[in-house]
Amino acid sequence: MAKQTGRYRRGRLAGWAAAAALVGIVIVAAVRALPADTGPAWPSTEPKAVRFAAVGDSITQGNSPDFSVGLTGSLSWVTYARSPLDLFAGGWAAGGATTARMAANVAPVKADVLVVIAGTNDLAQGVPFSVTASNIESIVATVGAPRVVVSAIPPRDSAQAATAAFNASLKEFVLAHRWEWVDAPAGVRQGEQYAAGMSLDGIHPSQAGAEALGRALDAAISR
Repeated sequence: MAKQTGRYRRGRLAGWAAAAALVGIVIVAAVRALPADTGPAWPSTEPKAVRFAAVGDSITQGNSPDFSVGLTGSLSWVTYARSPLDLFAGGWAAGGATTARMAANVAPVKADVLVVIAGTNDLAQGVPFSVTASNIESIVATVGAPRVVVSAIPPRDSAQAATAAFNASLKEFVLAHRWEWVDAPAGVRQGEQYAAGMSLDGIHPSQAGAEALGRALDAAISR
């Protein structure tokens, strides 16, 4: 009887040990199945690249070898606005272009920001501001960028008062559309004309003028 009791106790102990081992395996498996605690999902502080499109006339095109494919020259402000974080996505620009010609030739661009510097040739040709405004609306609608930055036009030394009046109307128009206004030529202007060294002919910026425009527009694109 004593031997049988001992065997019985040893059997029960072995059974409990096996059951405990099985429970341990189940617990370990359950713990391993839980998702890792990665902590709170903090917002990323990494700066994001911004793709910008540009539409304009000779102020934008400058001496670019092929503006349409992104080959910009030393007299184009785009050269000095592009950077590792501000990527030129395309657009349209040509010397002598009016806003009507821009509206007729521009195409949709996959961009975060559209930059427009337009109106110098409209002003020179006596185009009513209401027509210029309608053409800019068409340009913005065609490109389709979620952000729109419109700049004042640079000085025309031979038409200082007319240029200042145009820019005042342009600013009012831009703000009424809740677009972003920037006086990019402020850095090239002295009074209502080009500062010394900032222009080639009183209409077009020199390389120093293009650099100043590019830096101002780079800041506007990045904000």
